[in-house]
Amino acid sequence: MTVYFDAFRVKSVNLKAAYTISDMASRVVPILTPDFVDGLGTMYQFLSGSSSPTWIRLTLVRFKENDPDLTSDDEYIIEYSYGTNGELPHTDATLVDIKSKIPKMVDGDTTYVMETHMRYQPTFNIGLNAYDLDHVIMTRPRAVPACWETCID
Repeated sequence: MTVYFDAFRVKSVNLKAAYTISDMASRVVPILTPDFVDGLGTMYQFLSGSSSPTWIRLTLVRFKENDPDLTSDDEYIIEYSYGTNGELPHTDATLVDIKSKIPKMVDGDTTYVMETHMRYQPTFNIGLNAYDLDHVIMTRPRAVPACWETCID
């Protein structure tokens, strides 16, 4: 029973940690840097209490509605993406993997896509295998449009 209780506890703590760092990113006004995202990764590692390595990937996605009468031509444009602990940033090719999780937005609107990962290893061997806890969370930037390192185009 202890192992099952611990597994559910870790899953709950992990999800809360993921929402916490996603909310922290959404409150940055307005400039994000790789150092800040690395700091979020450190915060996630601490909040999740994981003894195994974790990673996060933060991606700012802008929605572009080309023809209002067609949904097939809608685009999600990556403004920037950064991953910690060796996790690669998203590209247009890899964004396809999570595109179905990103909501349709108003033309020009943006959202943060926060992905988190940790490996859960049960304390005792009772037949419950180790597994990955992965979360994908969408959070809108607050107040002002976000930008990566500099807001000057």
